[in-house]
Amino acid sequence: MTELTWPWQFDRRVRWLLELTMDEDERIRFFVEGMDAQLMVALDERLLVVKPGFVRGTDFGGMVASIYYHDITAIKVRGGLTNWVVQIDTRSYQVNESYAQSYQGNRVMQAKDFWLSNDLTSMPITRGSLRKHKPHLFELEKLVQEAKEA
Repeated sequence: MTELTWPWQFDRRVRWLLELTMDEDERIRFFVEGMDAQLMVALDERLLVVKPGFVRGTDFGGMVASIYYHDITAIKVRGGLTNWVVQIDTRSYQVNESYAQSYQGNRVMQAKDFWLSNDLTSMPITRGSLRKHKPHLFELEKLVQEAKEA
């Protein structure tokens, strides 16, 4: 992990999920910060969609979708009444969901202040954050194109 320079790195749940998912030699190129601590992290060869969950004592819940750039078929941004959604269409992805919250075998909704989307390859984002991170979405498209050409 890099030094604490980005606001989301102060969220222990996000750091914990990234530490479980990232290899030591991977570096973070950029990130797109969504609502409720959800995050898209661009690494050298893949994109991580991080969805943190509950804090359970010293343990944390949540899920991470890992998508290789060459498997991404489209990056879509859909508008809603108040917020937007960034959707990553993909042929294949891996999910680290061993830390997802469950109760009697059923996935439970997060506490009211955390939102865990049913779609692991999408992330809700505010209009302001979308404006701020739009250059990163264009950079993500370039990474996808480069991966397909290689």
